Amino acid sequence: MEFDRFKKYIYISKEPRAIIENYCKEHKINLVMRFINEYNLKKFLETELRNLNGVDYLVIDLQAIINSTSENEIVSAIELIRRMYNVRIIIIAEGYKEGNVLLGKVFNLGIYNIITARNDVMFQDEIERAFSDEGMTFGNAMKYKINDSMLVINKTTKVVKENIKRAKQTVTIGVAGTEKHIGATTVAINIVKYLSELTNVSACYIENNNHNSIYSLVEDESLQTVYNEILRKITYKGIDLYERPKNLAEILKFEYEFYVFDFGNFEEMTEEEKSSFLTRDLKIIVSGNKAWEINKLIETFMIIGEDINSHLIFNFIRNEDKETFRQSLGNFWKDRSSFSEFVPEPFIVGNKGFYESILKGYLLNSSIEEVKDKKSVFNFLKKKKDRENVKKK
Repeated sequence: MEFDRFKKYIYISKEPRAIIENYCKEHKINLVMRFINEYNLKKFLETELRNLNGVDYLVIDLQAIINSTSENEIVSAIELIRRMYNVRIIIIAEGYKEGNVLLGKVFNLGIYNIITARNDVMFQDEIERAFSDEGMTFGNAMKYKINDSMLVINKTTKVVKENIKRAKQTVTIGVAGTEKHIGATTVAINIVKYLSELTNVSACYIENNNHNSIYSLVEDESLQTVYNEILRKITYKGIDLYERPKNLAEILKFEYEFYVFDFGNFEEMTEEEKSSFLTRDLKIIVSGNKAWEINKLIETFMIIGEDINSHLIFNFIRNEDKETFRQSLGNFWKDRSSFSEFVPEPFIVGNKGFYESILKGYLLNSSIEEVKDKKSVFNFLKKKKDRENVKKK
């Protein structure tokens, strides 16, 4: 008989946190150790926190470390923890505001479980989200993102390259059609295929509707699929596709960077499913522009409102109608709209420009490669000229 393993947590705080301890006790998350004092986080890692294996959550209250640890040391220590251990880091930054540079640096490391509420009720709510199966998402923490111009680069170096790396924690994407057979499943699978072809990015497709369409891949014996009956997972063309999960936590534990949920269409979604769609970090609505399709699109607008994390993609629209139709959508939606290419095969990436545009903000900039300016071609030529002048003398 298999028993679920109780999860474990450690927390570092300047004072005991009853809200955290009561929540964890109620949800059977076992306290391994509490550290109540002020600490230098870098030295603390070398002494008390030398082994975090088996710990699921590490809660760090900035009040306990900010007076004894520089911001750079805090960032370096958190980055080291992320590299060495599979532990969810939860940052308590009570009262910190958007635009704070330290929180911006923490966000850039892929830490999204950041709790800033002062009010006990809101603090409790943020604790619950941070400890939930999904945890706080990219969308929850995006308000802490800061512009690169706020991060100082050493003036004695020259930037030569900027890389893109994956988001380090969960980003959820919801895809839904305004009606049946409008192409939502094709878009959902296609975006997973696009993400899977990026270097070091993991993504999966989740059939979050009752169509059971993707099982046809298994039934077609001519296709080279791998089917895991226990997980209800189909692997095909290098991507993982899950049938509608009975227990989402079973999929979340694999820690893909991107989870793409295919919600089917708004006509068939329950109120609970519509609410779930609205909580996704990124929402993609698939529609057409025929008269009856426009009516369905208007109904969809009534549900989602003017959501800044939503985008429209339109299928089957004639080229000569596109610009006129875009302008008719109004100022808010015209800049969030795109027109699909002809994509006959969902497992061959199309609409790459659209995906690059909407996903750019969800892929974090990695550390910038730099080289000393003294190695530049300019300095080489200057030295050569100096040598020639010496010879002439």
